[in-house]
Amino acid sequence: MKIVIIEDKDMLSSVQYALQGKGVVTEGLGVLNEQVKKLEPDVILMDQSVQIGSYTFTPASKTLERNGEVTRLSIYQSKLLYLLCVCMNITVTREEICRLLWPDVIVIDQSLNNLIWQLRKLLSADSHISIDTIRGVGYRLKNNS
Repeated sequence: MKIVIIEDKDMLSSVQYALQGKGVVTEGLGVLNEQVKKLEPDVILMDQSVQIGSYTFTPASKTLERNGEVTRLSIYQSKLLYLLCVCMNITVTREEICRLLWPDVIVIDQSLNNLIWQLRKLLSADSHISIDTIRGVGYRLKNNS
């Protein structure tokens, strides 16, 4: 069973979109329960931290912690990292990412490239974590340990 962390309704819609067609069954908790039930078909939605290698990512506070050092993430860094965590080891297309991070906005490629670069830099202290570029397709968060 894969645990997905939901921060808010924007995060919920990101999860719904990212998991479409990937055979994921979702159950919700609390207020979001009815919205989550609309998902297609193992994810339990919880509001807690997630471990990414030696990092602890807390979507609700938009923080990334390692060895007691806490880094505050921007909303876009947090949403992208969250999406990549939800889809750990699954390639997420550039189109999916742009649609989720910037709905109803035309975005230049450099905006996404910069966000990926920022996240790679933030996660660079742990050599077991990588954000792989799948050329011509998108990105994949991997835990290489």
